[in-house]
Amino acid sequence: MTAKKLFKALLLAQVFSLTAAFAVDFGGSLKNISNIKGKNFSSLKLDQIDDLALWVKVPFTKSGDMYLVAEGLYEFEYDQSKEKAFNRLDLDLLKFSAKLKLNGASLNVNAGRFIFSDLTGLIFNQNADGAFVSYEAPFFNVSAYGAYTGLLNAGLVKMINHKNDPFSFDENSPYELAQKYLVGAATLSFPRVAKTQNVAAQFLGAFKVDGRSFNRMYASLSAGGPIYRTLFYSVSSTLGLQSYDGASIDISNLSRVNLTCYLPVKDLSLSLGALYASGSNGPLEGFCGFSKVNAYNSLRDPQHSGVAKLSFMATAKPFEKLLAYAGCDMIVDAASSSAKYKGFQYSVGADWQAFSDLKVGVGFLQYIDDKNSDENKIQLSLNALLTF
Repeated sequence: MTAKKLFKALLLAQVFSLTAAFAVDFGGSLKNISNIKGKNFSSLKLDQIDDLALWVKVPFTKSGDMYLVAEGLYEFEYDQSKEKAFNRLDLDLLKFSAKLKLNGASLNVNAGRFIFSDLTGLIFNQNADGAFVSYEAPFFNVSAYGAYTGLLNAGLVKMINHKNDPFSFDENSPYELAQKYLVGAATLSFPRVAKTQNVAAQFLGAFKVDGRSFNRMYASLSAGGPIYRTLFYSVSSTLGLQSYDGASIDISNLSRVNLTCYLPVKDLSLSLGALYASGSNGPLEGFCGFSKVNAYNSLRDPQHSGVAKLSFMATAKPFEKLLAYAGCDMIVDAASSSAKYKGFQYSVGADWQAFSDLKVGVGFLQYIDDKNSDENKIQLSLNALLTF
């Protein structure tokens, strides 16, 4: 046996001995999401999604501070509006994670395929292949993130493309490669400003690496914490910069504020919120995020661009294992300098934790557009999650 082969054998033996010393955990889940939707009751169509996920977690330390976790996914979807069924496969999680304690602070390292979200949760919120490193000290946290999107399954991860450069793929294929972007982020946060306030700043950039360039950069500031006893606030504002195919840089803005009050009656919470995503407003152009996150429930799946929204949401637990919710939003068209009333939406629903491994839910929502009835939407949702 050569020295190289001997080294490989010893390395494998060491890995197997480590995993044997600590319990390997594994499991899975079955999820069903059934949406019956259309612009009115006479045009309702079924969109049903069934997911089977299997995962395994391999610890390398007794404390669990170092581990490898992976999850494979099979998804079946039947879309009645297209009269088609789709089969998709994915490795939606493959992550090595390690946490090192350093004299009252900690260093966290994650590498592989996992979900990352920006400060707002509205710009970048998806899987990617890369690494995340954070240093957490008592009075500040700093982190860096870098990733590549070109190996993801385009059928499962939805990204925003420039209107002049649409992305297409074979929907009938179980795995099609997604758009190729390099994404990077750096975040600095202070979790104990005035003891209870959390203040953070973040820079995020996404750069297209094939075809025509489409580069987007975002500088965000956020703050949040208690105002008085059970009254909490959160506020954020993002300066967006984007350039397509070498053109001049467009400047845009995404801002929102939220107030939430928690009451001791049935775990009741009441929230008021406001959001603004710029359109062509003075020196600003239309805001453009990266991940597709719908701004409101129109049939055309609108993104956060040229829109303002006033929101109310209430949640409560009338029974120990039942969470009920209701909310409404007034939508304003802010695509130009003259803002106009766009529409109104509301939603109601409930989630019931029937058993420790079974959760079921039901929901109903409706969006009513002020002028364009083709954007109206009615949706009844039924969902179930079984873990094992």
